[in-house]
Amino acid sequence: MGAGRTGTVWKAVHLGLNEYRAIKCVPKTHKDYEEFRREALVLKELKYPGIPLVYDLEEDSHYFYLIEEYLEGNSLYDLIQDQGPFQEAEAVRYGRQICSLVEYLHHSCDKPILHLDLQPKNLMIWKGTVQLIDFDHAGDSDSASLRKERYGTAGCAAPELYTTDQLLDQRTDIYAIGAILRFMLYGTLKAGAETDCGITVSGPLQNIIKKCMEPDRTKRYPSAKELELALERSVRGGRLISADNNAVSSLNIVIAGSTPGAGATHLAFGLCVYLTKMGIKVLYEERNQTGAVRRMAESTGGARIDGRGIYHIQGCLMKPWYGPAVKLDTNTEFEVVIKDFGTNWEEAGQTLKEKDHFLTAVISENLWEYGKAKMMLEKMTGSKEENMGPMALVWRHARGKKNKDMTLGHKPFLFLEPEYISPFEPGAEGVSFLRSLWDCIQKAEKKQSMKKRRFSWFRQ
Repeated sequence: MGAGRTGTVWKAVHLGLNEYRAIKCVPKTHKDYEEFRREALVLKELKYPGIPLVYDLEEDSHYFYLIEEYLEGNSLYDLIQDQGPFQEAEAVRYGRQICSLVEYLHHSCDKPILHLDLQPKNLMIWKGTVQLIDFDHAGDSDSASLRKERYGTAGCAAPELYTTDQLLDQRTDIYAIGAILRFMLYGTLKAGAETDCGITVSGPLQNIIKKCMEPDRTKRYPSAKELELALERSVRGGRLISADNNAVSSLNIVIAGSTPGAGATHLAFGLCVYLTKMGIKVLYEERNQTGAVRRMAESTGGARIDGRGIYHIQGCLMKPWYGPAVKLDTNTEFEVVIKDFGTNWEEAGQTLKEKDHFLTAVISENLWEYGKAKMMLEKMTGSKEENMGPMALVWRHARGKKNKDMTLGHKPFLFLEPEYISPFEPGAEGVSFLRSLWDCIQKAEKKQSMKKRRFSWFRQ
């Protein structure tokens, strides 16, 4: 699986249990064997999701073997290299998870356990969850400060790791978290990323990174918990807090389809899953009578329903159709509400006239559905284009290049949606599409909130 300073890590199969294990193999001749042994002693005390369990420590005549839980996923480094920097909401979501892991390390034992090598290659991402690996350098704060040799990763290591005359404490790891945040947002560990890469990051996040990476550690955040709270205050659910620190009301996304089975619900489910994995508190509302939510709950298995009648399906919150008599106030509890009207154009149109409804979606798979698509637009927003506001047309399963005919005579944002069978597993292409769609929605929302004007989202 890889090789480091002290040894090589192998992926193995437990023959009796038919489960994967990670085995770190270190030659007995290696001068850093004591550090390897210390890693085993540190890990055996840690029992926390996202930190590998230690199963055993073995040896033969030539090697020592540390047998650990095998954690699946891709390293944060590889993800950024393959996909590019994250959006702010995604970086904050992962940043908060990292803070939670580090806060546990710092308070799991009598003395704080310091990782001392927090860096993108030591963070694994699996199904939207951060996992921390490689505890080569970890140790309690007292013993770590007494080491004659110190190591770190360039771009992530705090200044005190480059000398042996300074004490190490929790703020040493805080510095590295700041560097990781910078990497997620800018795609590089190099200093000066803010000015060299052409990427714009909001002021609150820039200030958080700057405070984490202060050369004078007394000016950094004193704990990972305080850093996590700062991240929570700066961005909530991918939507910036207003200048007066008041929470923003729910963003309402209205989705409708030009024909039955065109894919409105598929898109709505996919967007709900994507936003949920980003850490956004989102509710899917079934505003049609197809019964898709209940069928989804039955097919996935293990879905539960809470006291308000909302299904919890693989982490997503979904309210099935109960009819007009059942009302749920979502403006204060959820950051995003996705309302799936199916082909009920008239009701979707009425909803769009309400305050704080920003988006609508129109769906048609085929080029010969122009007539129904235009009819739907007229039913929901009126026949005049100036009444529609900005729109985006998204062709489902479309192949080839975009062309003028696909705009239906308007000036929309135009997307081609790739095919993905399950909204819970959209694949790389599906995730890229949903990320682009959400990015477009955020930009449109920000623009329209500045203009205090409704924005309509059309999916074609």
